[in-house]
Amino acid sequence: MKKGFDFAKSYQKLEEITEQFESGKFSLEDGLKKFEEGLALAAECKEYLKQVENKIIEIKKKFSIKE
Repeated sequence: MKKGFDFAKSYQKLEEITEQFESGKFSLEDGLKKFEEGLALAAECKEYLKQVENKIIEIKKKFSIKE
């Protein structure tokens, strides 16, 4: 898993960006920057969750736990 990645903080930041978009208070330029930041955060969170899922599968295999 990615060292130094804080899922909770990244997810919280993504929620904040979403709330800001819902408020409609962005200029076009700021909105574009926040949109790009949000997509990057979402991609990082998705990758992290995939790694966690893979780790859980490995642990289950190690202890012969069927899904």
